[in-house]
Amino acid sequence: MSLSSKNINLLLNFLNEDTCGSTSTFEQISQDFQREISKSEYLHVGNALLLLLQNRDLTPTVAQRLIIFYLFIEMYKTDQQSISLHPFAPVFLSILQTNGDQSLKSHKHFHWIISPVTRHERIFVSLLIKANANKDIIKKTPNQFLQTDFPINDDQLQKEIHQQLAEQLRQQRRQMPALVQCHIPAVINDPEINTYGYDTLIGGPNCRSANTHQTIERLLVNNVMEQTIHPEYLRLVPPLHECTMDELVWLSPIPNLDIDTSLFTWDDSMCMSKSAYSEVRLIMDKAYQGAINLQQQQKILDDLDHDPELVHHLGLTPQKLPSLVENNPTISTSCLLKLISSSQMTDYLHTLVQMDMSLHSMEVVNRLSTSMELPREFLHLYISRCIKKCDETKDKYLQSRFVRLVSVLVQSLIRNKVIDVKDLFVEVQGFCINFRNIKEAAALFQLLKTFDLRNDDAHDSTALLVVNDE
Repeated sequence: MSLSSKNINLLLNFLNEDTCGSTSTFEQISQDFQREISKSEYLHVGNALLLLLQNRDLTPTVAQRLIIFYLFIEMYKTDQQSISLHPFAPVFLSILQTNGDQSLKSHKHFHWIISPVTRHERIFVSLLIKANANKDIIKKTPNQFLQTDFPINDDQLQKEIHQQLAEQLRQQRRQMPALVQCHIPAVINDPEINTYGYDTLIGGPNCRSANTHQTIERLLVNNVMEQTIHPEYLRLVPPLHECTMDELVWLSPIPNLDIDTSLFTWDDSMCMSKSAYSEVRLIMDKAYQGAINLQQQQKILDDLDHDPELVHHLGLTPQKLPSLVENNPTISTSCLLKLISSSQMTDYLHTLVQMDMSLHSMEVVNRLSTSMELPREFLHLYISRCIKKCDETKDKYLQSRFVRLVSVLVQSLIRNKVIDVKDLFVEVQGFCINFRNIKEAAALFQLLKTFDLRNDDAHDSTALLVVNDE
């Protein structure tokens, strides 16, 4: 995102080489900056200022650079708790790096790091970073700050801040990929500045090129301040090898050619939507979530009767069975009947035993028992768990309801000769005695006595025949 002409002109006015050092204090510059530029543009403006800072021929005076440092701090002074979290923290680290005076004069820099800098610049940045140390600074103009004499012990403060900031940034960089850190800006300053009549890197201003402002405008309008040069991540092209005899080779059939089509095995129905299955699956998904209407229920039942294998495509699993039983017991029964020969039938029956006792679960078990031969162990275990549930229920109303349901279920199983009374006689008789005040339990008890009397009569008749034969 390039800067607007308005923002470019505003920055050029702030950094006017002739007037920026003495016209306004840092506080006034900050107020004008915040009034004219919105917070959403701070990052783009900061990148533009960084570009000017990296190219010393564009910001040759110390006063200009002090203003840039101050704007960096002001833009994010309320948004960051630590200076290491500042978007331009690496800039401050580079500024605080000390350099010998001789090296500043002799070295020519073809590098993006903000270096070398004067002692006043390092002191200025260290005071800005230090909490509550910039109250006096903001009342001064850049030139007034440059005329201030600072004691030698301020250099020690710079070293401490530099060490702390360097360690914090080092920890952050460890989390970044190495390739991300290997880049330089798309614009770098010419090391032979003096050849073209520009200022020296640190010395005072000489003659300036008349088109400096024009150069800055072109750089900022073209958005080069956010462009970088970085190494490309190269991947070697894998070599192509001839296929061996035991490798599979993908062959794409070519239509409308006179070729031997027997070479290809092609499923014409592949990737085609099976509308019938899709429609039933959608209805079945609703059936897992809640009760469906009679029309939808009949649709599933009819399709299952027409194609029993459809049950394997409805997404039914032992884990989903309890919700289907509670919401749509009729569909549950039909699906389980189609899964009789399935290897998972034992898992479905185990799920029925383990799920909470309810009218719908008993209805499913009763319908299954009349339509197929259920394992005797399953029925005995199911009835035993139901009786135990009745004994453990503390709520009298709920207990009475459960007892009636269990009594009706056991009566139905006995009358339909699904279970043998003798196998559960003691347990069911105890159940009936415990809840004899409930009508259905009393009726079940009478049914048990009837079968008990029949067995006694049959036993007496057998004994009489044996005596007569003797």
